[in-house]
Amino acid sequence: MPRQCLLSHGIQLSVDYATDEDQSACRNIISDSAAAGKDNVGIDEFSDGMANRLDLLLTLSQVFAVRDTKTNTSKAFIIVASSLYARTIDTCLASLFVFRDKDLQSDGDIFDQLLQLAIYFAQALDLGYTSAIYSVAACAHDVVQRLRRQGFIRVATIPCGVRIAGVGLCDNFFMVKSLSPTTRPRRSVDELHRDLDKVYPHDQCYETYQASVLPTADFLPAKYIFANGLAVVCRNMKKQEDGLIYEIWKSAAAEGLGYGIDEIPTLSIFRMEILLDHYCIVFEEIATGNIVGLTLITSSCYSRTKENRFGESSLFIKKEFRGQKLGSEAIWIELALMKQLGFKVSLNDTLASNHRMMASMQSSRVKYPSAWLFVGVIPDGCYAEGYGWDDQVISWFDFQSHPHIKNFTELADETLNRTISKL
Repeated sequence: MPRQCLLSHGIQLSVDYATDEDQSACRNIISDSAAAGKDNVGIDEFSDGMANRLDLLLTLSQVFAVRDTKTNTSKAFIIVASSLYARTIDTCLASLFVFRDKDLQSDGDIFDQLLQLAIYFAQALDLGYTSAIYSVAACAHDVVQRLRRQGFIRVATIPCGVRIAGVGLCDNFFMVKSLSPTTRPRRSVDELHRDLDKVYPHDQCYETYQASVLPTADFLPAKYIFANGLAVVCRNMKKQEDGLIYEIWKSAAAEGLGYGIDEIPTLSIFRMEILLDHYCIVFEEIATGNIVGLTLITSSCYSRTKENRFGESSLFIKKEFRGQKLGSEAIWIELALMKQLGFKVSLNDTLASNHRMMASMQSSRVKYPSAWLFVGVIPDGCYAEGYGWDDQVISWFDFQSHPHIKNFTELADETLNRTISKL
């Protein structure tokens, strides 16, 4: 990558790959911007419980430092990352970030130059990116306008998705720009696994998994009877069930049932990124001990704030239990679980090709017209078996506006004495 030179307010700047020594300066610039409510940085976006996002961003991305050529001090950073929102390891969507020191934040022209470089780097890195996505607070009007001038189009609006100092909660936009007119093919499985094994070494991931404590819901186990009479116990997964749970995931992905074929391509990644970060709640048939299905619940990747506790979930019904109308009921069970876990909003996505889930959500809107709001789409965010590159449809469900959604314990208790006709 050639060294780049820029000029801002008479200061000559150079752009090059960031070094390990630059990480502290980058963190300081982000922290200062967050505290001041500047440069599109949320006040709690990278702090406390969300601090690991910044660690991942700086570790697994291409980071470029913008330095004052006279003093050699870092004045800004450009980050090109495999999209934080795409549901595939082999993504064609690049997330772009520009962070500026306070001395450069009033210079709109320098932002334009840095954004242009971010776009250029995303194209020149030869990682197969065909589109770029930028997450921007609606109140950052100047940044939004400059993104539009560079050809970015708003594809989603997340209500109250970011908290800016001095402003409070405001909507967050996802804006996308095409980098290439062609859709690229997927990398081979062998190539993908070679790269992933370097980042997620099997033995190290296994040791970390075994030494860690899984997230658990303290109100489980609990008995639940489905409307068709199927009696299950809803419980936290057991640590030794990791392989079995992963096979259920892989089976759904292989059948093209709402999950990407290379979304979680190895058990090591599943352990580290899913099981250690999600509540894994299993539906076990009481009569046989067989697993009927499960749900995975965690904080939503689409939120840039921990306020209002945005949650997302993934639901699975095993093949032998499909066709019994369990899925549409399990959606409401999932929402009840999320509510009791303390989430205030379900901010989730569904693949456009997942017709069953889309139909279930649509039918629920007949009963509760304002329940599910579709707030946008991430284009080509996932690769689904039998479909190809697929869009992620983002939905919003506010528990606070829907008192008919019960806590799971209350919902489950109601099913013990009667067949469910209403949830």
